[in-house]
Amino acid sequence: MAHVTIEWTANLEGQMDVEALMSLVAADMRERADGVFPVGGIRVRAFRVDDYVIADNACADDAFINLDVKMGAGRSPEFRQRYFDALFARITGFLQPLSESRPLALSMYVKEAEGWKHNTIHDRLKKAS
Repeated sequence: MAHVTIEWTANLEGQMDVEALMSLVAADMRERADGVFPVGGIRVRAFRVDDYVIADNACADDAFINLDVKMGAGRSPEFRQRYFDALFARITGFLQPLSESRPLALSMYVKEAEGWKHNTIHDRLKKAS
């Protein structure tokens, strides 16, 4: 399980390719995480935030993008540090043109989560291979 929720401020509308950012994160989890995240458990979604206050609320150009990552327990601290450092660097690189053109706060938080799941996507993936 690796679920990523991306929140981005409405003032970025038309300036950021949200689909490309989601695809970057999902592909990274599939292809660069050494199989740690089962493909059928990867979820990436994005929500535009229409109501927000940033810093002193004095600059309409201030914007933020936040990624919240939830994953099942059991990944080693070494893996988490190495993998999420690299993922954050790739996301920062992807967003560099945007962050050079306006004030932008980028953050990513990673949490282990316990949950209950029922997922038949794994079955579909087994049949397809």
